[in-house]
Amino acid sequence: MAFVDESLAKGLVKRIFRSLYKAEQVYAINDINDINTSNRKQCNKSRNKCKTKNTAVFIAERYAETSKWQLIWGEWTLFNDKASFNLGTDPLEDYDKIAFDLTFQVRGGYSYKTYYIVLTKHALIRLIMRCQESIVNPHELYKFLKTITQKLVYSSLELANKTARTGLESEGYIILNGIYLPMAFSIGFNKAHQRVGVCSIKTFMPEHYDSAIRSLKKTKPLKPSENFFDYQELFVILDE
Repeated sequence: MAFVDESLAKGLVKRIFRSLYKAEQVYAINDINDINTSNRKQCNKSRNKCKTKNTAVFIAERYAETSKWQLIWGEWTLFNDKASFNLGTDPLEDYDKIAFDLTFQVRGGYSYKTYYIVLTKHALIRLIMRCQESIVNPHELYKFLKTITQKLVYSSLELANKTARTGLESEGYIILNGIYLPMAFSIGFNKAHQRVGVCSIKTFMPEHYDSAIRSLKKTKPLKPSENFFDYQELFVILDE
């Protein structure tokens, strides 16, 4: 397995954080919540954004041929448990993570900043070092993240389902292209006092590492459904 030097990975992570901080507001709320625009036009605009913007990722949809179109997508953005609700209002040094911010667009409403897949700086550095992909700039990172985001979301939903049943933080792991990814899901609140689901990716390591082998012997990897709407009970906004 080829490894990227840790110092180079750390330097790239700094560039990634700067590029995200300088970017425009991640969610163009006026685009989503325009009362003069139909739900289909709004969903079409977001669907196209997932094709053209490197930080935006399509996750799932249903009823796409009707006025009831439900679209689930999101963007990778800066994240900090203590940061302000609006991205960019805190200094760059206050952000210590990146996160995939899941967005729901349905007829008559939308939801965002209430469900996150979080990568700490440590996990992001390990991803760059160990993913066996050529990641030398932010664009290549986002390109790689697009290939794994849907899998991360579905796996997080499996943990979220467990937390919903038990009321407790849940943990698990997946194996992705020979890489062991431990995950933990918990419930918190955002700056708008809304209930928030957070799934944290702790690290990325080859599955042959000792700690990964020990985990593999103790428990089996998560086996999430590949249909997002099998988990729709987790999200009130998807009620028909």
